Amino acid sequence: MQFNGIFKTIILLLVSILLISCGSKSKQSEQDQPKIEDPALMELTELISEDPKNPELRFQRAELFFKHGAYDEALDDLGVAQKIDSLNPEYYHLLADVYMDYYKSHYALKTMEKVVSLHPKRVPSLLKLAEFQYILKKYENSIYTCNEVLAVDRTEPEAFFMLGMNFRAMGDTERAKNSFQTAVEFDPQLIDAWLLLGTIYESEKDPKALTYYESAVLMDPESVEALHAKAYYLQNHGNIPEAISIYRKINELDPQYTDAYLNTGLLFMEQDSAVKAKEYFNLFVKKDLTNPIGYYYRGISHEVSGDFVNAKMDYEQALKLAPDYEEARKALEELNTKSNKKKSVPKAKNPVKK
Repeated sequence: MQFNGIFKTIILLLVSILLISCGSKSKQSEQDQPKIEDPALMELTELISEDPKNPELRFQRAELFFKHGAYDEALDDLGVAQKIDSLNPEYYHLLADVYMDYYKSHYALKTMEKVVSLHPKRVPSLLKLAEFQYILKKYENSIYTCNEVLAVDRTEPEAFFMLGMNFRAMGDTERAKNSFQTAVEFDPQLIDAWLLLGTIYESEKDPKALTYYESAVLMDPESVEALHAKAYYLQNHGNIPEAISIYRKINELDPQYTDAYLNTGLLFMEQDSAVKAKEYFNLFVKKDLTNPIGYYYRGISHEVSGDFVNAKMDYEQALKLAPDYEEARKALEELNTKSNKKKSVPKAKNPVKK
């Protein structure tokens, strides 16, 4: 298409104005950036000042802004990067993540739909779109996208995993099980699929659940979630000694994993061993000083042991941290009335599952 001279001049002027405007905005954004103490971020900012039109530098800095929760700044950098390179799928993926964490899920979904329109057979983009559709409860759309993945690669395990997630959310347990089973056949390292299979079979009171939990542990012996799921199953089926042993192993692998301390303490309480239970509640409190649950259960162990003074202190601390903690309030009221009634011990809390 041929442009006349006047129109060419107007276009050039508009482009020049736009570049000047972008430049001034860039300088302004550099000055208005949040104060984040990150040497890598400072280094990237220096590099960008020397090469402001480098899209990869902008992308890398956007990643750091996103990591620090500086969403507006991340969006600004990604906007610049995409103006220079509008086809890079990784830019769209990060942009979608920023929007999603920024509570702008509509824009996140539109961003993934855009990148898929640009790269319709790119499996990572299709999978991410399917994931976002699932998160937003657009299950039928997510299933359709998963099938688009399988049209490209019939053996893609993540597609079968996402199908299982959608079928499970829709209440179609049988198809969910089949999908998760196919996923682990193609990729035995998909720990979450093993765990979800275990969860489904356990909900059906099928003892095969333990086999799936054990398979997860076999695939990754250091997976805290897999170990926790197995331990929780065992404790609910009467094998408390092995459950305690697994919880101890979890804390050897991850000393910060407080759920294992809590559950070990609760299991010792069920075995009428308040002294041992207190040791683990102490560990829980030391690792998580602001969590009222630790103080509450340690208070129970104190009270069961006859140490009413420390029990009262723990109940009061639990209520300071969580004034609406009903169990702690009732425990303190009972203690204040000098009730020596032995407390019932709640069951250990559920493992964290995706």
